[in-house]
Amino acid sequence: MTESSQPLLADVWNHSFDCVIVVNEEGTIISLNRTAARLFLGSPSTLVGSSIYEVIPTEDFKKNLQKKGITGISISIGTKQLVGNVLFLEPPDSAAKHVLFFKDISHVQQLNAQIQELNKTKQLFDSILDMLEEGICVIDNHGTILFYNRSAGELDTLEPESVRGNRVQDIWNVDNNTSTLLTSLRTGRTLNHRETQFTTNGKAVTSLIRTVPLFLDQRTVGAMEISKDISEQKQLTKTIMQLQKQNKGEPLSSLPIQKNNTRFHFDHIIFSSREMAHTVEQARRSARSKSNILIVGETGTGKELFAQSIHNESPRENKPFIAQNCAALPESLLESLLFGTTVGSFTGAVDRSGLFEQANGGTLLLDEINSMGTSLQAKLLRVLQERKVQRLGSTKILNIDVRVIATMNEEPLEAISNGRLREDLYYRLGVVNLVIPPLRNRKEDIRILTDYFIKKHAKLLDVYVDGLEPDIYQFFMNYHWPGNVRQLEHVIEGSLNLIYDERTIGYDHLPPVLKTKIRHQETTLQTDEASFNYSGSLTEQTEKLERTMIEQAMKNTNGNITKAGEQLGISRQNLNYKLKKYSIYA
Repeated sequence: MTESSQPLLADVWNHSFDCVIVVNEEGTIISLNRTAARLFLGSPSTLVGSSIYEVIPTEDFKKNLQKKGITGISISIGTKQLVGNVLFLEPPDSAAKHVLFFKDISHVQQLNAQIQELNKTKQLFDSILDMLEEGICVIDNHGTILFYNRSAGELDTLEPESVRGNRVQDIWNVDNNTSTLLTSLRTGRTLNHRETQFTTNGKAVTSLIRTVPLFLDQRTVGAMEISKDISEQKQLTKTIMQLQKQNKGEPLSSLPIQKNNTRFHFDHIIFSSREMAHTVEQARRSARSKSNILIVGETGTGKELFAQSIHNESPRENKPFIAQNCAALPESLLESLLFGTTVGSFTGAVDRSGLFEQANGGTLLLDEINSMGTSLQAKLLRVLQERKVQRLGSTKILNIDVRVIATMNEEPLEAISNGRLREDLYYRLGVVNLVIPPLRNRKEDIRILTDYFIKKHAKLLDVYVDGLEPDIYQFFMNYHWPGNVRQLEHVIEGSLNLIYDERTIGYDHLPPVLKTKIRHQETTLQTDEASFNYSGSLTEQTEKLERTMIEQAMKNTNGNITKAGEQLGISRQNLNYKLKKYSIYA
């Protein structure tokens, strides 16, 4: 070795990434490079002459060093993990030496541990996504399928494991223009509400898909497609559309269906109470205008009866009346049903007018509007404001003239506070507000309604009945009727089915739930009579009983005056008066 080559070798020695240490047979350090010195937190000058067994105080290392060369030694020093080889040199003109080569792999092991944790997290997320009902397919920016869950496999009848790792074109007969995943990847655009129709195992399948590009640091790295099997909902929608077009068949009521798809007029609303007379008069007056109407009432109060009557009293009576229950369909299908779709806008789409177009010039009833999703409510609000509608997938905007009547079975302000109704939509729909009182708040209507329903259903069932037994009538007057007029009609119809040769409806003809109520009332009355003190005048005894009933009602309703009034069959104002009279505090 020449003298000029020695500085060059020294540079190589000190700039090596590996730790190199030379020790004699006794383990004394003869020489080491800078990398080794930094590893052991020292310098060559301080470490030369010290024992390697002090620097690396492990028994396994001492045993390995005594061998004539070994590879793959694993050594732990504090938090550091080393791996190395030992070379044994025995030159003829000098003493034997051991040359130790070490590499610090602590960082590598940390990375491996992190990779293992990330793999566990990935497996967890994969398991979660695999349990979803929606099918999910994810590709990278080269079109290779990274993830494909169980639901997607069931929809396509493919095994997920056989799909992952393949290109989209290799699995499905598509190209860059016909594949929604590749289109979203290429354009960076989200593709919403696209229906796809295909046949698998002889069964027609309709899926609703949404495809979104995936970004990382503003760079497209892939795309994800979410698909859902909507075959059953699609068939249901088709059936509803067909039924709405039919004007023939057996009606659900004894009243015939008119050409405008209605049956009811204001003359069909049976009542005698002042509260109902006021509501009907408000409805008659509102029928003359074009303003939207919001009808609020509990289940069974007759909201659709009012809506049809308003339409038939209005200048639109010869135009279509179309009703749609907003709780009957998923939001995506309800949107296409309301606004319509355009042929060619996406795979499997058909050219179909929506309910707004079908009701043009007439009235559209949106039942249970508070069951509609808030995002769809926002789109409905826009249509109501602009009086224009745009089919899904179309760029054409159509002018419409539709009066919307919406109904709901809960207080609007409560629905707004609970996030079930947009406040701006409430003000747009509630230009005219009609509140139908529940049957328990207009009990004077029970007599006339009972007579009407007996006459109606007795004729259909071919029986002759005079009316109710007195005690049953009294029970009807005291009962709170949670199902309102609809429940009363069903009770009458059910009781008439059990009539044989009787002339009045009695206890034995009632449904089980009302029989249970009657028995409970009789038991309570007997208990009260047994404990009642009959001393004093009739007025005193009446006031005592009234006070007891009010206190019990307030206790049963946890001090809620409105509910206590409903239980007692009196108005809130009347109950407030009696609470003050008897010094009863809520």
